[in-house]
Amino acid sequence: MTPNASTNAVRALDILILLGEGGADGLALADLAEQIGEAKPAVHRSLVSLLQKGFAEPAGRHGFYRLGPTIPMLARRQTRIEPLILKYRPGMAEFSRKTGHAVYMMVQAGVDAVCAEMVTRSPSRQFSMGVGGRVPMGIAAGSVALMSMMSEAEYLQLLETNAPRYLNHPSVQYVDKAVVLGQILDARRRGFAVNMGYYLPGEGGLGLPVRRSGNYEVDVAISFTAPLEMMTEDWLPKVMDELRDCLGDAIH
Repeated sequence: MTPNASTNAVRALDILILLGEGGADGLALADLAEQIGEAKPAVHRSLVSLLQKGFAEPAGRHGFYRLGPTIPMLARRQTRIEPLILKYRPGMAEFSRKTGHAVYMMVQAGVDAVCAEMVTRSPSRQFSMGVGGRVPMGIAAGSVALMSMMSEAEYLQLLETNAPRYLNHPSVQYVDKAVVLGQILDARRRGFAVNMGYYLPGEGGLGLPVRRSGNYEVDVAISFTAPLEMMTEDWLPKVMDELRDCLGDAIH
């Protein structure tokens, strides 16, 4: 937790993130308290405030809670992301159609990266969290691509903040701060990020950093998953050129 941050505010935000991951079935108070690591009475007080404002609501099952209607209502008023989705989605869809890869638009949300849009022809192979899913900045090619556009001071600070989370994040290879730093430096050299199968068996990914074109926009990363056996040094730049071609004027 950052210094001087309100414990109540942080707890409420943690509840919202967990409820977002819980889906329509929701989560029980005991589950929320266990995952946040706080006592049930404290979590219940924050949950009551969220219920009163419509950020949370009771789920169908007694004693379970899910995200409330206030969340999508606020999301519709966020005008920075929707135009970017409309801008990049046609190129993402074209690339997915040509290659069969699942494609994601990732944006930064504090210390996390969030999937703002997803295009896939194979639902069974899609990124497990889908639209709205989040990972620590530095996990997977999309968020590494986002960090590759930062200044050195910015990405080093994020690395330090997320270092404990890298060790706890599910992976099939060892991932720590040094591994992520190596990926960022590699992405800055290549012009795109590469994940050589750190998180899913036999599955890697690539991420194209796209800088904002105006002060009102945000930096994004267009990323996609690919079988590791395809990811040779000859193939990587060729497939990234194909992605750029599909995105066309949207990235220029």
